[in-house]
Amino acid sequence: MRRPVARRVAMAALVLVAGCALVRRPAEVGVPATARALLGALEARRAATTSLRARARLKAGLAGMWTRQAVLVRRPADVRIDVLSPFGLALALGTGSERLWIFPPAEGVRFEGSPSPEMIARFLGVPVAVEDLVDILLGLPPLRAPTGVPTATVTAEGELEVVVPLADGYQTLWFAPGSGELRRAEERRTGGVALRLGFGDYRDGFPWALEVAAPELGRGATLAYDAVERNVDLDATLFAPPPAPRVLPLEAAAGS
Repeated sequence: MRRPVARRVAMAALVLVAGCALVRRPAEVGVPATARALLGALEARRAATTSLRARARLKAGLAGMWTRQAVLVRRPADVRIDVLSPFGLALALGTGSERLWIFPPAEGVRFEGSPSPEMIARFLGVPVAVEDLVDILLGLPPLRAPTGVPTATVTAEGELEVVVPLADGYQTLWFAPGSGELRRAEERRTGGVALRLGFGDYRDGFPWALEVAAPELGRGATLAYDAVERNVDLDATLFAPPPAPRVLPLEAAAGS
């Protein structure tokens, strides 16, 4: 009777060992699949949100004071931000694929120039392309073309960390466990961290709180949406610069 019992015990041990192997193997194989799923969810959000009309509060600069903004965004490269004061419009700023304009009504002049990342950084604090700015205001990290297979791991805090290799660095994304909501993003280039983003206060799948920072420049800003309308029909005329008696190059505004 001892041999059948021993044989059963041995068979049970083999089943347990085989079962453990079957559990481990999908976990190892599932890491890239998780990265694909998380990035796929981001791309679905990117495709689903094409425009935005919002009221927001912005805190930036050393003074750290909140200002009220009216924000319009339309893919692929249209942004308009009106800075509001108790007395009306204090400053208007607009971008397109070929032009960045600044209009302070009190000065009676409009400044225009190329929407380069360096010029955008002078006025918005972060050196990003116009298309990247559109993504950020729509609650997403900038779209990047990976040069390798993205990988996913679980951090000590339980977040899902996805690393996307780039030609001159990598983009790292951190997602909340369970919900899969994007919490943070960071882009590291050869010279260091070029861009750092934070996303929070999700409502209906959209983050109403954004944090943007350029660590190398020591600049950053916090944006809190107060009212959001997504996928609204925005006419091109809304992004056109307002008329002004004089038009000067952007460098004149940046140097003033």
